[in-house]
Amino acid sequence: MIRLDEKVALVTGAGRGLGLAFARALAKAGAAVIVNDLDAEAAAHAVEAIRAEGGRAAAHVCAVGSSSAADRLVASAVEAFGRLDILCANAGNLRDRVLWNLSDEDFDSVVETHLRGTFTCARAAVRQMRSQDSAGRIVLIASPAGQRGNPGQTAYAAAKAGIASFARTWSMECAARTSL
Repeated sequence: MIRLDEKVALVTGAGRGLGLAFARALAKAGAAVIVNDLDAEAAAHAVEAIRAEGGRAAAHVCAVGSSSAADRLVASAVEAFGRLDILCANAGNLRDRVLWNLSDEDFDSVVETHLRGTFTCARAAVRQMRSQDSAGRIVLIASPAGQRGNPGQTAYAAAKAGIASFARTWSMECAARTSL
């Protein structure tokens, strides 16, 4: 089993589902975890569950997407646990509609959460990790829908394809530690 003692992780969308599973697994491996969710009650329950299992966790309630939210999330990890070593960019939403029924608002909501939220959180996390001068880990959540498509998931598939491209590009940039 991988041990993550002395590591600090931030998991977006960690109030339930896969995000909660990721947060619990990180905590079981020894990491302190910032649980992010839009739902304050879900975030509080997630923190309680992690603590009941002997883990360390704190909640930060906000919607991902904006740069200011991402900066606050990273700052909350540093304030609560002194650093940030792992980002799991998991937050997402669905507005499943076929193309002719998909509104601009629904499209924008999915792209803002999945794609922009991943971008802003990863950028803020990498900036913090570079300031610590230590290697960190960015875990991005894509989907087969982003590679093959899925009926009714125009926005979701587009966002997940973008996230897969982020992973390929950022792995090269971060490995090279460029300063472009």
